[in-house]
Amino acid sequence: MPSVLVETVLLDCGAGTTGRLHDRAEFDRVDAILVSHLHTDHIAGLFDFLLHTLITGRTRPLTIVAPPGLSPILRAMNAAGAMVQDPAERFEFRILEDPAPEVSIGPWRIRGHPLHHTIYDLGYHLVSDDASLFYTGDTRPPSAPDGLRADVLVHESTYADRDAARAHEYGHSTPTDAAHAAVAMGARRLFLTHLGDRPGIEEEIERESRSGFPDSIVAEDGGRYDI
Repeated sequence: MPSVLVETVLLDCGAGTTGRLHDRAEFDRVDAILVSHLHTDHIAGLFDFLLHTLITGRTRPLTIVAPPGLSPILRAMNAAGAMVQDPAERFEFRILEDPAPEVSIGPWRIRGHPLHHTIYDLGYHLVSDDASLFYTGDTRPPSAPDGLRADVLVHESTYADRDAARAHEYGHSTPTDAAHAAVAMGARRLFLTHLGDRPGIEEEIERESRSGFPDSIVAEDGGRYDI
């Protein structure tokens, strides 16, 4: 489930995200959802999220940032009655679709950077007075613009190093790719996400990443981490 909550900003919204947020009493904290790209594993939970804003009587504004193409998908869901009602009829609901978006959410100044996946993909750079974070979505190297700096990197690592050729063919990265990106941007911490499902892959990926960047952590489902 490729989804990460950074304070009040949700990065991608995979299947099951709404239930996990409710279980942790964090559903109502979300002020914005940043969508990296439109593959279903990154947006499948979005429809459930929007439905639950109606069920729970949300009145606070909500912003969704995404590459171009999300609005037709949401309109189709509305036309099919899948969300019961357009959220824009109940609260301030903004969709910002842009190939290189810039927006401020709470303390965060956010900018989307085009990366290298099999479809258009945005990595998101979040900067506040106290911290900065970069989130890649799905990408093959290079996974950040030259010169970008971030304290924390949240980087996909779908394949282990032994499958690097396949990873790059399908627009994904390996632990060594992630470690190189963390070094290049001067990060303090690296969190690895979007892992494949081969048995034992978590340990393999963490070990390979730590060989190039010692402070590498495979993010656990439901884990809490300081940035």
